[in-house]
Amino acid sequence: MIRNLDLVRKILLEIESESGGFSSKSLELEGFSKDEIEYHLTIMLEAGLIQGASHNRSGHYYPLIIPSRLTWAGHDFLDACRDEGRWKEAKEIFIKAGGVTFDVAKEVLVRLMLSGISQYLSGGVPGG
Repeated sequence: MIRNLDLVRKILLEIESESGGFSSKSLELEGFSKDEIEYHLTIMLEAGLIQGASHNRSGHYYPLIIPSRLTWAGHDFLDACRDEGRWKEAKEIFIKAGGVTFDVAKEVLVRLMLSGISQYLSGGVPGG
């Protein structure tokens, strides 16, 4: 299965907004299958973006992931990609580059964020 950074972003936003907790069985995101969501929760747990419990299930390829919260790294990535305009601009860069690793994606997002901050500090309008 291919890693989808749009789905990673949506899952992080969902976990951040959900105070009561949920499992991969109950998480539904429009346009994504249960397998895609479960796979991404699994690799996000492995990558340290989220904390949670992982339970193997008979008859299922992916474990049941019960995310409890975002980690510091998960919050950092979400803060870098939260702004819709910045996310769109970064995705255009990713496409032109022919794809990027997670670390490169985060670096691009941070550089775009810092560029916006620099514009703001110099009296300009970020993104304008």
